[in-house]
Amino acid sequence: MTPQNELELHGNFLTHPFAELAAEIAQARLTGSLRISSGEKKFIVYFNSGNVRFAVSNVRSSRLFDILLRQKRLTSDDLKQIPNFTNDLELANFLETNGFLTAESRAKLFVEQINGILIDAMSVQNGDWIFSHLTRLRDGLSFDIDSEALLTDYARCLTVGTILSRFRSLDESFTVCEHPAANFGLNKSEINVLSKFATEPITIQAMIELTGLPESETIRALYALWLGGLLVRSDWNPAFSHMKVAAILDAKLELKQEAKIHVSKRAETPAEVKAEAAPEPVQEDVLTLEEYLERVEKAETLYDVLGVPHTADLGDIRKAYFSVAKAFHPDHFHKDGGNLLKRVQNAFTELTHAHETLKIETTRETYDFKIRKEIADRDKAKAAGTYDEHSNHLQQAAENFERGYNLLMNSEPAASLPFFARAVHFDPKTARYHAYYGRALSEDGNNHHKAESEMQAAARLDPDNPAFRVMLAEFFIQMKLMKRAEGELVRLLASFPNNREARELYESLKSQ
Repeated sequence: MTPQNELELHGNFLTHPFAELAAEIAQARLTGSLRISSGEKKFIVYFNSGNVRFAVSNVRSSRLFDILLRQKRLTSDDLKQIPNFTNDLELANFLETNGFLTAESRAKLFVEQINGILIDAMSVQNGDWIFSHLTRLRDGLSFDIDSEALLTDYARCLTVGTILSRFRSLDESFTVCEHPAANFGLNKSEINVLSKFATEPITIQAMIELTGLPESETIRALYALWLGGLLVRSDWNPAFSHMKVAAILDAKLELKQEAKIHVSKRAETPAEVKAEAAPEPVQEDVLTLEEYLERVEKAETLYDVLGVPHTADLGDIRKAYFSVAKAFHPDHFHKDGGNLLKRVQNAFTELTHAHETLKIETTRETYDFKIRKEIADRDKAKAAGTYDEHSNHLQQAAENFERGYNLLMNSEPAASLPFFARAVHFDPKTARYHAYYGRALSEDGNNHHKAESEMQAAARLDPDNPAFRVMLAEFFIQMKLMKRAEGELVRLLASFPNNREARELYESLKSQ
């Protein structure tokens, strides 16, 4: 028999990030603990037959008292009356015993805490992990955590470039999971991809050809379905090999220790938190949709978009991005439609651009240098009384449009989107910004409605420019909306009968 200590697995997040580890443990149905260390941050996530059941962290924002303070369900004066409030179990027991929490609300509070810890763990880029199959939870500490939905949301928030870096090649294959996780809300792309599976494995490349979706959407959907427990991944380098999983499952388990609910002495009683001197309540409320949209739309810097200070470290930047992207992803607002969906989509584009720029040291340094100069120039102009905010916005719009246009012309429509979005934001009355933003959006299978909306806006803003209306007709043809394309061209030729491009497009349609 394999010695128990040889069954302990070690690794780092550069090779196997937390989300992928959680997916592997779930599909292998392993029981044990995953200990995570990233600088000062420590986490332990407990699994039972592959399901996340509990998690702890030494991060203060993950502690129950801090959660209750942020939600204004407790005050610092309340905490002074609670012995050892920094111990999560003792705090919860005290609140339940004294009627502040019911058994049901107590469980919901722990679930909320665990979800927050999992999101925090997903944001860790550099760190080490240890999986031990010997650890077990104490009785009464098991909660129903919908980790599959969290992992799927995480995948939806990643850029395609990040996801592609997680694949060895497009020859990796997937099959449908024999025991899939409970069904949860899949988007249209994920449903499309899942419907193409039968019994045989399908490679990533073959799936791209099968779905009819843009390559980026197919790749994202495959990754999300795998993390969510609906697909099994093959031909890759897992953290848990088949032999190791088999050895763990076959081992005669001798529980050598009972799981403790703290990570370390610091986790139990952080140095900066003392019972006799309760901390002041955190003033930040839970971010609402309108507050988020207003924050992004009025942001002067990428740091403002993410809601973090200029001194934020990479972990804070990633956490801020993922927590907001999860809460306000456009997929959650398709039913609303209209202007709200448009604002959410624009904000998400801005959010993604901010994260992509600030998560890489070199691009962040370049950006920091640029904004230092911009801020210095602005302050100088204000002091001299020559600062014009409107002119400044027009200049930023023009700069962003030029960068977006160059990317689009170089066949990089996805990369151009954040720049076109900012151009439209800073100067919403310039038709060509809307027109080319719509053209870039039309390359994304999930953004066709928004693409049409932007092109229609361009045509309304500058009805005497036939180029924008030709662009709209070409979009209708691309979408196979031939009647709408024909109608648009007829109206265009009525106003501009000598427009050669419109005439050739119309005659081409009539000849089909």
